[in-house]
Formats: sequence, C-alpha cells, structure tokens
Amino acid sequence: MKAVIIEDEAVSARRMARLLEVRDFRIIATLESTKELSEFLDQGTLPEVFFMDIHLSDGVVFELLNERKLEVPIIFTTAYDQYAIRAFKQNSIDYLLKPIDETELDQAIIKLKKIKPVVDMAALTSLLSGASAAKTYKERFSVKVGDKIRSFNIEDLSMFYSADKINYLMTREGRAYPIDYSIEQLSGLVDPKEYYRVNRGYLVSISAIRDVIAYSNSRLKVIVEKADSHEIIVSREKVKTFKEWLG
Repeated sequence: MKAVIIEDEAVSARRMARLLEVRDFRIIATLESTKELSEFLDQGTLPEVFFMDIHLSDGVVFELLNERKLEVPIIFTTAYDQYAIRAFKQNSIDYLLKPIDETELDQAIIKLKKIKPVVDMAALTSLLSGASAAKTYKERFSVKVGDKIRSFNIEDLSMFYSADKINYLMTREGRAYPIDYSIEQLSGLVDPKEYYRVNRGYLVSISAIRDVIAYSNSRLKVIVEKADSHEIIVSREKVKTFKEWLG
C-alpha cells in the first residue's frame, strides 16, 4: 500500500518509515511542511493513505486541509491530544499520539484496510474501456543563464539536487544550473525507472551512476559521473528499495 509521511522531525519520520515498511507499506514521499504537502498535492499523484503530523515546521496542517479537502484517508500522528476533534472532522482513520505505539498503529492499519476498496473501480473502468494510458514524463527542462534561456534534454542530465535552499539540475558534463522546481516536484516529473530520490536532496539518474559503495550505518554512497564533490548518501530506510530500483 502506498503511503506518504508528513513529519517535520527527522527521527520520528525515520521511525515511522521503518514501522510502515515492515508492514508492507511503500513510502512514496516524506514531507516536512505544509508547503511541501501543498506542492505534492499539486502534482496529482496521491497515495492510498497519509500518515500526518499536525504541528509542522511552517504551521498547523489543518489550515491546508480545510482548503484542499483530501479524499485520501489520513492517520494523524502527533504529540498533542487537543486536536482530536478537529482531526476527526477531516477524512481521518485514527489519531495516534507520539511516541507511536505499535499495537495502536496495527489497529489503525486494520481500520484503514476495512475501508479500502478491494477493487479500484475507476482504474478497472478505465482499463476495460481502453482509456488507460501510460503516464508521460517531462523530456526537457529549461533554466535561466544570465539573460538567456537554456533547454536540456532529460537524457543529457545526471541528477537534480538541493544545496543552500536552491535546487539545481546537473548535466552529464558536470555543470549545474538553478531550476525552478523543488526536488519533491521533480520526483513526480521524471520517469521513476530512470531517476531515484536517494534522500531529501538528491534525485539521480541510473545511467549516470558510476559506482555504489558501502557506507557507514548500513547506508550506501552513490558516485555520479562528474560529481565527485557531491557526497550522495542513500538514507538507510531507502537502501532496500534503491537496490530493487538498480535491479
């Protein structure tokens, strides 16, 4: 089951990811602010459930939820108990207090599975009608260089990354240019068979990876062509899916 974690505390986010992965959830995104959540929703690709903290780095999540009216089930995870009534006015399944108790988490997942349709009728109807079509991904990216605009084919790029709150694309020649997309947005724009988000700050092309080596704390280090100055570490919770992606 595909899930998105919204959590601004890194330790809590990692623990939640581990708890969910051993329960056969696939984490498609981890977000830490209402801004990142809003940008993710704009992409149009939704999970089957959100595991959502309430107090985020840029505010309380209810303000955004009141505007966006999510249809996707939500399991709230928070250190505060005073928001329970507001939470259940949303499309929520359960309200778990931190630190998350595994038994309570299991009970929440049971509730979720009871309401989850066995058959996705919209997808089935689309398939039977022949309307199902492969998703198309962005093939070119434009950047501003001085007073000029340059455009790059996706196959000419090696990765996208974030540094000092600015996002960049990097070409196969090792040149970096600022780009007006967040890493989260880019994750939904490029072909997931070609690109993998190894951590919050790096989205790398499989064809540009020169080497993968063991790193401390059961992590992996990715060496990308013409990017030796970048320390690209696969976060521990993503090592398994990264290896599967590599094939």
